[in-house]
Amino acid sequence: MLVGFLTAFSFVKNENRKIHFEHINFINTDLKFISLDSVNKMLKQSELFSKESLKSDLNLTEIESIILDNAFINSAEASLGLDGQLGIILKEKNPVFRVLNGDFYIDSQGNKMPLSNVFSQRIPLLLNNVDSASFKKLGSLGNYVKYNMFLSKHISGLELVEKDLVFYVNGFNYLVKINGFENYKSKFKNYELFFKSVYKEGILDSIKSINLNFKNQVIVQKI
Repeated sequence: MLVGFLTAFSFVKNENRKIHFEHINFINTDLKFISLDSVNKMLKQSELFSKESLKSDLNLTEIESIILDNAFINSAEASLGLDGQLGIILKEKNPVFRVLNGDFYIDSQGNKMPLSNVFSQRIPLLLNNVDSASFKKLGSLGNYVKYNMFLSKHISGLELVEKDLVFYVNGFNYLVKINGFENYKSKFKNYELFFKSVYKEGILDSIKSINLNFKNQVIVQKI
């Protein structure tokens, strides 16, 4: 009986603990496009953080919603320790294309992401205006390019010309053409094999364009 009373008393005491927001613990958070100071300031300016709260009254989901209003943040997970300290895990959006004329990024999920005053990431440029209906497909394509060891160092830009994806490459003047967003992974693999097989032969400087639209073929147009 005494043990039960002490447990209940401890629970009530813990729930009535006041939360102080002077020190927020950002856990395993590595931000590039926004500083932790900016996130901290954003939280403390909100009405939720303007006064002390009881642990029992604190709404962690509301805290996460405040953070997710920031255009650089992809996900936020808030938790509360037994000592009353607030812990937050943040994950930024992952940009995969920079839209040249629009001055914004498209992230890996196909969402718009503003440019940052803190950090500028070197990723392929999207050279013309694109309908937002294509953002999701561009996000998937850009994510594939970004994490492919060959393409991430090779592709410098993309232009959408009617249904064609026209890629610009680093170090050479030719264009790589793919019709639409279908099967680009297998087409890029064919292109990588071709590039590596002829790289030392010196013929790449004499190429105007490379067409990857034919199954298991790389069609070259010379200058």
